[in-house]
Amino acid sequence: MNSIIIRIVKICSLSLMMLTMLSGSNSYAVTDKFNNFKELSLGKRFNEDYKISHTYSDSNIAVIAIHGGRIEKGTTELAHELASRGNFNFYSFQGIKRKDNSMLHITSTNFDEPKALAMVAKSEITLSLHGCRGKDEFTYVDGLDRELAEKIRLSLEDNGFTVLDAPKHLAGASKSNIVNRNARNKGVQLEISEALRVRFLQLNDDAFNRYVNAILEALSVASM
Repeated sequence: MNSIIIRIVKICSLSLMMLTMLSGSNSYAVTDKFNNFKELSLGKRFNEDYKISHTYSDSNIAVIAIHGGRIEKGTTELAHELASRGNFNFYSFQGIKRKDNSMLHITSTNFDEPKALAMVAKSEITLSLHGCRGKDEFTYVDGLDRELAEKIRLSLEDNGFTVLDAPKHLAGASKSNIVNRNARNKGVQLEISEALRVRFLQLNDDAFNRYVNAILEALSVASM
């Protein structure tokens, strides 16, 4: 009887470990505290808990980071660099709390901040940058704009970066996902591992520039 109990305990422990490993590839906020931006804005203070950055150009391309700042570190910097070099529209919602910024996470299908929705709605090509957990350096590339997603995947791989198939919950395939609410009802979502984003934020590392250039190459072909 004791041996049976021990085996059951081992099986339960293994199952729990597997669930933990799987959850490791998820976004930082498993359960959102706020269901939409209105709820967040009523409970948190602008320019104290969060801020919003945006710039407009004549481009039909928008690069957004809706979990920027300290929510998913490195995504704002990457989105801003892409938009600056490509002269694209740029948007980022940024957590700026001293701690617990993950509570500011609003999932992509519920993210409805008005400036973000307006910018995306006017764009024909939309790229949404996110951060996921991962001790290895990799990127998930997906979304409803399959053609552009494939171009970005190939360009990243050609420049030495690892691209993996996105798990279903990170695939950006929902029509209500903000990245797919543009003029063509399809966009591309990038989920960048924590290890790669940490590398991007290091000084004197050319990975950040190579990554940006790889995406710009794909976008230049797509916008022709």
